[in-house]
Amino acid sequence: MSNFFSDPLNGSVSVVIPTYKRHDEVIQAIRSALAQTLAPMEVLVVNDGPDLEKGRLIAALGDERVYFHEAPRRGNASATRNFGIHQAKGNWIALLDDDDIWLPHKLEVQFAALERVAVSSAILAGREAVYHNGRHLYDRPRKPVPLIPVDQLLFCGFAGVNTSTLVAPTTVFKQYLFNEEFEVQEDMSWMLHAGHQLPVIVADEIVAVRHMHPGEGLSRSGGADFSRTWYESHYHLMSQQARAGFVSELLCKQAAYDRNFYMLPWMVAELRRQNRLTLSAIVRMIRPWVIPHRVRTLIRRILSRN
Repeated sequence: MSNFFSDPLNGSVSVVIPTYKRHDEVIQAIRSALAQTLAPMEVLVVNDGPDLEKGRLIAALGDERVYFHEAPRRGNASATRNFGIHQAKGNWIALLDDDDIWLPHKLEVQFAALERVAVSSAILAGREAVYHNGRHLYDRPRKPVPLIPVDQLLFCGFAGVNTSTLVAPTTVFKQYLFNEEFEVQEDMSWMLHAGHQLPVIVADEIVAVRHMHPGEGLSRSGGADFSRTWYESHYHLMSQQARAGFVSELLCKQAAYDRNFYMLPWMVAELRRQNRLTLSAIVRMIRPWVIPHRVRTLIRRILSRN
């Protein structure tokens, strides 16, 4: 790699890891950050409330780059993450969830991608390998991503990116803090807002590993009502194509999970309003209603074995 990091002031990276409870997992996450071929200047581990045992485990690592903070208990990942962002001293912040793991070349690959695009600043992301019960399910994004608008990355067939792959200038993170009112989709909200200031560059290589937990994800009771409200509040940040993708893919799956039939007419009307009421969009909308969430999950697990 070139001398992008030759000036430590310009090349400093702060890693922010929000955490709660998970002791063994967060130690693995910290070690993966410390093992980077492009070493971070600091790793800020922010616990949601006090945790003496976790503090002892982290101190036992014996690395002076690791700082443990006990934030006020909020029960909110965004609040804990924002606390860490405020503590960061580097010029760049890299996010890492306490149950995810970085591959050793993660930061190096991402900054190399930034240099290839020849822009001075950007939001950096990468592909992740997603596992469930030790079995590989899929990679996200599922295919290489060109330099495209952030709303297309999120809602137009690429499946977005994981928070644990995000790297951005510290000034951007402090300007666009995570919305502490959201329990889900706070990452998409952040990307839509920040992505209007900077381009998003997604490294083609797998840079992180994520292990899905039971009940994790957007498919939860009441998710459709929340997502419709979220959609309406972020409407102005999305193109017609992205709006249609959100409705026909994400929102429709949540409505099907909730068996929220009254939302179907609204979704059809919304696709028509976006001039995207096509046969393929209708098929995508019908699919989750015909094939229940549990069946789709089972099929995905069976396919992953092969």
